[in-house]
Amino acid sequence: MPKIVDREKKRAEIAQKAIEALAKRGFQATTIQDIADAAGLGKGTIYHYFKTKEEILWAVSEQMFRETERSLGAALLKINEPMDKLVALIEEALHITDDLEHIFIIYSELWLMTVRGEPTGDFTNVLRRLQNDMTNLVASMIREGKKQGLWPGDTDADALAGYLASSFDGVFAHYMIDKENFDIKRVTNEFIKFLIKQSAPKND
Repeated sequence: MPKIVDREKKRAEIAQKAIEALAKRGFQATTIQDIADAAGLGKGTIYHYFKTKEEILWAVSEQMFRETERSLGAALLKINEPMDKLVALIEEALHITDDLEHIFIIYSELWLMTVRGEPTGDFTNVLRRLQNDMTNLVASMIREGKKQGLWPGDTDADALAGYLASSFDGVFAHYMIDKENFDIKRVTNEFIKFLIKQSAPKND
C-alpha cells in the first residue's frame, strides 16, 4: 500500500529548507536543484509541490504572517485594553526568529531587483498585501483607542498605523545591519514606554 503523505506538512518542510538555501546563496543564484539538495529530495519531487522558487517564498511569507496573526489573535482575545493590544502587536512584530531573518535577507535582494527594474514575479503585490494587512490591524487598534480617549479625536488612524507598521521594517533593518550593537529588545521596550506615556491622560 503506498505511503500516505501529508501534502501541507511536506510543503512546509520543503519551504523551510528552501528559505535557508535562498538566504544563504541568494534568490537569483539559487536553483530548484539547490533547494532539492537542501531538502534531501529529487528535483521532480520539489516540482510536485511547488512550480517555482517564487511560489515557495510567497507560501512561506504568507504562512509566517498568518501564524503571527493567529498567535497574536489568541493573545488579543485575553486583552481588553486597546493600548495593551497594540503593545502585544509591537512585541510580536519585532520578535526575532531565524525564519524572519532569512525572509528579510531574501526580500532585501528582491527589493533591489525591483528598484533596478528586474523581473520579480508577483513580489511587489504580495509584499503590498502583507503590509496592508498589518497596517489595517494596527489601524483598528488605534481607532479603538481613540474611542477610549487614548489619542485625540482628530488622529488619523490610517496614517499613524502606516507609520508604525513601516517602522517595524526600519527597526529590523538596523538590527540586521549591526546585530552586536543594536539591542532590539531595549529599543522596542523604550518605544513602548514612550507610546504609553504619549497616550496617558494629560493634566491641565
